[in-house]
Parts: sequence; C-alpha cells; structure tokens
Amino acid sequence: MAAGVSTPDQRRTILDAALTVLARDGEARFTVRNIAAEAGCSTSGVYTWFGGKSGLVDAIFVEGFESFDRALARPFAAGDLAEASRTYRRWARANRTHYLVMFGRAVPDTAPAAEALARAYRSFLGLVAAVRRARPDLDDDEAFGWAYHLNATVHGYVMTEIAGMSAAPPDALDDLYEVGVQRVLAPLFG
Repeated sequence: MAAGVSTPDQRRTILDAALTVLARDGEARFTVRNIAAEAGCSTSGVYTWFGGKSGLVDAIFVEGFESFDRALARPFAAGDLAEASRTYRRWARANRTHYLVMFGRAVPDTAPAAEALARAYRSFLGLVAAVRRARPDLDDDEAFGWAYHLNATVHGYVMTEIAGMSAAPPDALDDLYEVGVQRVLAPLFG
C-alpha cells in the first residue's frame, strides 16, 4: 500500500496489523511505528484513521463488542442464559486479542474513551435484557443484579483460562466451566 494513501481498506489493514502486533508481540511492542510497519503504511495512516494508539485501542475495543454482541444475539433473544454463557466462552477463545483488549486492559497505558465504555455498557444491557426474558418476573434491579453476577462469574472463568492462569488441567476446563455455569444459574431458576 502506498504511503500517504488513505482508504477504508487502509483502515481495516491497520486494524488487522494492530491485532497481529498485539497478539504476536505483546503490549510492549504495540507502538504506532510497529503497527504502521506491519500494515505497510506510514505512521500518518494510523493517525489519520485512529488519531494514534489510544484511538486504535478504542477501535479494537468497539469492534470486539460489536462482534461479541452478534455472537450472543441468538441466545440472548431466546433468554437462553446457559447457551449465552457457552457462546461467551467460545467467542472469547476464538477472539483472544479482542477479548483481552475489551476485558483485560491488554494495552495498560491506554484507557477506553467514554464512547467506547458506553458501547461496552450497551453490550452488558443486552445481558440484562436476556435475564429479563429468562425471568420476566424479576424487577429491573433484580435483573441487573443477576446479570452482573452471571457476567462476573463467566468472565472470571474465561479470563482465568485465556490468561493461562487456571490451576486446573486443560482437559478439565470444559467440564469445570459447565459446572460453574450451572451453579450460577441454578439459584436464578430454583
């Protein structure tokens, strides 16, 4: 790609390059210069499309939530919280770098902008709505509380696995996750 050419394709190329650099090289090498080199463009391309490193992280963050919400749309619409929990884990495992930007502060010297955080909150409200579908008798505060509890539990299991910090052997993780999901949902439906 020619330096100085600014196209929507360049935006996508830079975003993909940023994901590659972060996944392959880690946050210490996540620099505008390294991302531009991976994308085959000048650093001005990164600044043109994203305003710099923080804007690029926000774009990854928002893109992650958009993909995450698409994955969860069907189980959320059905109020199927068990399947939504399984889908959450599958998505996180398949989109590790996005997940770590969204939930793990993979680039610790940046913080999501207010707009990005608002996008994340809209995603969480999708879970609250799914809880309401599953348990229409709950009031708003109860549905929010159950959604928060379920989200925190599922996130804990998944982040431990994604970060490689699980004390359990890898071949036990599927069963442990399923038991954990059932234990958090049982009181909701009990």
